[in-house]
Amino acid sequence: MSEVLSDAALGLPERDERQSLRVARLLMATGTLLLVCVALLICSFLGLLPWRAAIDGSIGIVGLVLLFYVLFRSGLNQRFADPSLTTEQVGAAILLLAYVMYHAGPARAVLTPFYLVAMLFGVLRLNGKRMMVLALLALLAHAVMLHLLYLRGPAIDPRAALAEFVVLAVVLPWFAVMGGYVSRLRSRLTDSHRNLQQAFERIGELAIRDELTGVYNRRYLMEALAREQSRSERLGTPFAVCLIDIDRFKSINDTYGHATGDKVLKEFARLVPPELRGVDVHGRFGGEEFLVILPGTGMAGAQACAERVRAKTEAAAFPDVPRVTITVGVAIYRGKEPVSALLARADKALYEGKNAGRNRVVTMS
Repeated sequence: MSEVLSDAALGLPERDERQSLRVARLLMATGTLLLVCVALLICSFLGLLPWRAAIDGSIGIVGLVLLFYVLFRSGLNQRFADPSLTTEQVGAAILLLAYVMYHAGPARAVLTPFYLVAMLFGVLRLNGKRMMVLALLALLAHAVMLHLLYLRGPAIDPRAALAEFVVLAVVLPWFAVMGGYVSRLRSRLTDSHRNLQQAFERIGELAIRDELTGVYNRRYLMEALAREQSRSERLGTPFAVCLIDIDRFKSINDTYGHATGDKVLKEFARLVPPELRGVDVHGRFGGEEFLVILPGTGMAGAQACAERVRAKTEAAAFPDVPRVTITVGVAIYRGKEPVSALLARADKALYEGKNAGRNRVVTMS
């Protein structure tokens, strides 16, 4: 229902999704309350219910709907512990029903099941304790109503009234207990669904993220390269790759230990993203090698980006290591070539940089 009714249609700000959902629930309840009005009018038409009771009940129902709508529309409901006001709505409906039944005469027995209809709206929102409170409220309201009828005159049979109350005293608490049980099941199902969704999201992240550094892994990088290749062929736009290797990383591991080497990898992975655009892709290609994919970028832009990363790495303070540098091989996609050929050129440029003394950017068109 909340998906069908837009925020604008409900008279709410478009971004206030929770409020629009609460109003949508109120409108769902309103539909049921209108059916109650129809039932009251039919009882009056058949002579089972005084017209005054039907009219007063219908006016009361409309008044309650308008009252709660104003509370939701104004935002005053958010000052309550439960902004959905489910307990208050059901409680008000119970009291109104007891008032109508006071004037219902022979139709009182016909209207009694509407206590359960009112409480039904609390099943999906309220716990067992609140449901029991509403059941006790209904019993109290009904008892007061029967007592007032008894004081008013001989129009009520005490034995029938007692039997009526006893039946309600059994049914309403039982309904509250079962409603609380259903509410607990729903809550557990919601929690299980949330945990399962989080688990799937975590699995999805593990599938595309490098466990150590948290950046994209080789699998995701290859998929991103395939997507960028397809886009380039379709739109005729260029893209570049930067293959990055941390200089003398084996020496870092041998000298300072693998724990320090891991810290260097994680710190370097953290340094790169600020030098990239939102559309660029950065990940660990394997070992101490990282890959940056630069969509819509020519050689000049790719070389400038690689140089920024190189200079930032050289100037950065790495944990337990006095100095860390990188060598970068840059290549541009030529079109109509396999991704492996592009990576091979970037790798060739990288090793030319290694052979030339490291800590540099080498390009290959």
